[in-house]
Amino acid sequence: MGEFVTMTVNAGAMLLGAWPGQRGIEWIASHPLETLQSVLGLGFVIFVHELGHFLVAKACGVKCEKFYLGFDVGGLKLCSFKWGETEYGIGALPLGGYVKMLGQDDNPGAASAEAHRARASGDLPAEPTSDPHPAWDPRSYPAQSVPERMAIISAGVIMNVIFAVLMASLAFGLGVREVASGTSAVRPGGAAWRAGLRTGDEIVAVGGTPVSVFKELQKKVTLGDLSKGVGFAVRRPGEADVREVTLRPDTDGGAPMVGISGPLSLKLPDDLSAGLPGSAGKTTPPLAGGDIVRAVDGVAIDTHAQLVAFLSRHRDQTVALTVERKGERLDVELPPRPRTMLGMEMAPGAIQAVQDGSPAAAAGVKPGDRLLSVDGAPVGDPFTLDDRLQTRVGTAVAVVVERAGVEETLAVTPREVTWIDASPMRATPLAVSSIGIALPVIPTVTAVLPDSPAGRAGIVAGDQLSRVRFIEPGEGSDGPGNWLALSEAEPNWPGVIAVMQQLTAGSRVEVTVENASGSREVALEPAVVAGDFLADRGLVFEQVFKTERAATIGAALSRGFSTAVDDLSMVYRFLQKLWSRQISARLLGGPMSILQQAGRSAEEGFSALLLFLTMLSANLAVVNFLPIPVLDGGHMVFLIYEWVTGRPPSERVVIALSYLGLILILSLMFWVFGLDLGLVSRFVPAK
Repeated sequence: MGEFVTMTVNAGAMLLGAWPGQRGIEWIASHPLETLQSVLGLGFVIFVHELGHFLVAKACGVKCEKFYLGFDVGGLKLCSFKWGETEYGIGALPLGGYVKMLGQDDNPGAASAEAHRARASGDLPAEPTSDPHPAWDPRSYPAQSVPERMAIISAGVIMNVIFAVLMASLAFGLGVREVASGTSAVRPGGAAWRAGLRTGDEIVAVGGTPVSVFKELQKKVTLGDLSKGVGFAVRRPGEADVREVTLRPDTDGGAPMVGISGPLSLKLPDDLSAGLPGSAGKTTPPLAGGDIVRAVDGVAIDTHAQLVAFLSRHRDQTVALTVERKGERLDVELPPRPRTMLGMEMAPGAIQAVQDGSPAAAAGVKPGDRLLSVDGAPVGDPFTLDDRLQTRVGTAVAVVVERAGVEETLAVTPREVTWIDASPMRATPLAVSSIGIALPVIPTVTAVLPDSPAGRAGIVAGDQLSRVRFIEPGEGSDGPGNWLALSEAEPNWPGVIAVMQQLTAGSRVEVTVENASGSREVALEPAVVAGDFLADRGLVFEQVFKTERAATIGAALSRGFSTAVDDLSMVYRFLQKLWSRQISARLLGGPMSILQQAGRSAEEGFSALLLFLTMLSANLAVVNFLPIPVLDGGHMVFLIYEWVTGRPPSERVVIALSYLGLILILSLMFWVFGLDLGLVSRFVPAK
């Protein structure tokens, strides 16, 4: 039996960077140990599957001629040896594995020849016979009874399920360190943002099931009903009651997601070799890796949300952080962090989302409205609108909107903002958190500050920006670069501004400017905006982790069983959502994506790698048991037909269906390889 391992779920996206295949190659090249661990782990999952087929086939007396990891297409193989009647080896094409049994061949073009060989080998007479239907070799696969062949076919999947349970149980026996279930920031305009979730919220349950780690939250969202929404139980700091909210996951990135970033601690990463961006890198004395923030301006704090709230209220002031370093406490002066910009104001688009329970919602603002003026003045720079509204907290402000061609004036009362609404992703709108709206920023220049980088470069109102890229200090501007498209259909400018705040000194932002005279490329060095400060001062913290370790073998097996069942269910639901087009087929990933994800799990630790292999083993079990000819599930369908009717299906029908199955599998392989190499993303738009 031959199995292909070519598919996995490819989650996660980057705002800017190389195309996926290049990122995968670079990651693999820079992480040799993790890559080796991944290869061995993946090989083990395939080995277990094929071992199931092999052991049951041998128990039924079937002659197994080959046992291979990888495919030896055209006789190409890395190594092989023969032991008894079976040749064991590693094929040159690392896309799965197979067990070759006498009388069985997944290649429909060779099936007839193999069937003839199985009737003329073994203990049967070699001389020609007049019988047009000679008997099968007793040790051939077709000579076995239907129940025996069913056992052989299903053995690979059963072994994958068993080992998924065992690997997950071992992981929880050793201890699994995972990100806790909570919130450090939400994506503006996303499902969580629309429902009013914010920094510091703890996710207690999803879909009525308690959750304690972020990965469980992600699984529940993936398995949830996108049309009805997913129920979240949320506990906000300082509130005794748990709030019940229904989130309707977004699929604009392909995968169902609610737009939550995992919770952060108050501990800086141990490795700060890359430095800290913004004012965090200019503290006196310097912050060090492993520092834990214990107080700010003498006020003790226990959570990241408390720190964010304090910095939000004092964004234009130098504050004193009390940090714990190697058991001792010291004070560190943290200066304010001015925003860096290019001196261009962009056009605000129509309001994309309105937050539940926000001042805008209370005033009757609706998605699709277009802001015309705020408090009697033009909207101006969308990125400073929130700061301007923060000066009017608690006071009604006249907001003029255009709705269906008609102007309407609404009274909106801004609120104090002590949380973070930020996520530098593609096409993420800008949050005006003071009133609870999210709007895209169109890359059309509406105004230019005279003495600014854009003004000195000759950019004027009316110019259009069509693409952008970042150039690190010392890099030339003549390379191919990693351009990000900008347009009304791809309003990526808020993400560009977010990344701009993290750039090292001397970096440049290159934009393509278009107008009636043509197009040109301009490299601009971001400049500080006077009087405009960010609450985020460049502090980087570790995530909040929880370690789950089973106290007994029974508890480990129970946890492993539930994890394996969840993974099996997730693969089925993923395929169901693919079929119903609720999620994009671009979320599939090929061998390179599998290696990369496995390697990242190996970076997190052996237990994390075991859990990834659990997921992959469940993936292999489910996909290979789909009712597709040439896969285990297709063979099982033929056997069920034979069991019910008492006769095997027509050889002609089997061959025709096998060719269709082979075409489907090869098409899938080309698709996931295209995803791995970035070819699909270049020619096929995301959902």
